Amino acid sequence: MYERFLILLITCLISGRGVSFAYASSFQDDSTKQKHFLDMKGQISYGKKKLDKVFVKIYSDTSSIVVQKMESDIGGWVAFQLPIQKTYTIKISKAGHVTKIISVDAIMPKLNEGDYYFEFSVDLFENVEGLDVSVLKNPIAKIFFNSFTKKFDYDYNYTVQINNDVKKLYRNYDLLKKQGNLQSVTHKETETEMSADTSKKTIIASPLTVIKSEAKIIFSVGIVTSSEQVPRISPRFKGILNVKEYQEGDTYKYYVGEYPSQAEAEKMKDRISGYFPDASIAAFKDGKKITLEEAMNVSEK
Repeated sequence: MYERFLILLITCLISGRGVSFAYASSFQDDSTKQKHFLDMKGQISYGKKKLDKVFVKIYSDTSSIVVQKMESDIGGWVAFQLPIQKTYTIKISKAGHVTKIISVDAIMPKLNEGDYYFEFSVDLFENVEGLDVSVLKNPIAKIFFNSFTKKFDYDYNYTVQINNDVKKLYRNYDLLKKQGNLQSVTHKETETEMSADTSKKTIIASPLTVIKSEAKIIFSVGIVTSSEQVPRISPRFKGILNVKEYQEGDTYKYYVGEYPSQAEAEKMKDRISGYFPDASIAAFKDGKKITLEEAMNVSEK
């Protein structure tokens, strides 16, 4: 269940998905003076169901004043522009569901000023009695300008830090569900609730969390190859703690993520290529590594 919070989301094109959406209304501040923006597009869902009429409110810097607000369309999509050189808090909420928060640090070196694009996804779930969602008072994901890759990305170190708490939250949610104790807290959204909990993407579950997939074939992204075992706290993992080790003869290979399709694994590979330029895709069946061609043949059956 908790894998649904993972955010596998960055694409470079805003078109080509066959969906339509409207940008949010203009900023209620001095955005007219802005020359450069971060264009953001996100899809909000509950499991496989795309959620419409989800409230999205954006706060600039540390202000409690809403500078943009919108609702998701029938496909769960929202899109908006954020003037760069500011920080933002994005709060995502729907009646009867938890609220999630994403923070965006759009401050960057002047020499990198320009227009950028970032796509995200958020998974909301029911707000149920007896479920402690206090962890969601913190951002579920932080987005910042990576000076190394020259693009916006997730703060992976923050993702690792919050991951354990988020996993526990989803485990507790699953436990309540199995016990039949899910009683949705259906209430009308208020401003107080909007400021209490919020966002995904997302992650981004965490973009680096191992996803438990029910698919026969899973795909992972290889990040490190070594002739010796590498400690989990090694700086070679760039702060990623939840890597999995696979031994091939005298060689140790380390992978991150488990995805039901090669396409989703490719998205992760693209996202972390700045940190792991030699990253590669691998396929596994029942815990054993197989070739991508074999994986494709199995998928087609």
